[in-house]
Amino acid sequence: MKSDDSRRDNFMQRAGLQTQQFPTAKFTLTQPIAIASLPAEGQKVKFDATGDFTLHGVTKQVTIPLEGARQGGTVVVAGSLEIVLADYAITKPTAPSVLSIEDKGQMEFQLQFRK
Repeated sequence: MKSDDSRRDNFMQRAGLQTQQFPTAKFTLTQPIAIASLPAEGQKVKFDATGDFTLHGVTKQVTIPLEGARQGGTVVVAGSLEIVLADYAITKPTAPSVLSIEDKGQMEFQLQFRK
């Protein structure tokens, strides 16, 4: 979790996400990803990954839109998933120093595959 305030990040990790009890998030692919052929160098391709996403001890089936590109001997894949906190039993923490916390967040990732 990262925002523009490290104190807020630490508070949200401890009180909201409860990262000591739930230190990891996990995505398990449940359907194959169909890519017709390896894209040309630098060409971007879009595809979806469907699977089970576990966060805060709650698992939901999700479809994540992805974008990939070949860069030399590396294939780079990136994507993001909007997460509604209540969907994963995450209660918005409250504190006098916190004015407001949105009920959603964005999980972003980038993967690099090399031969």
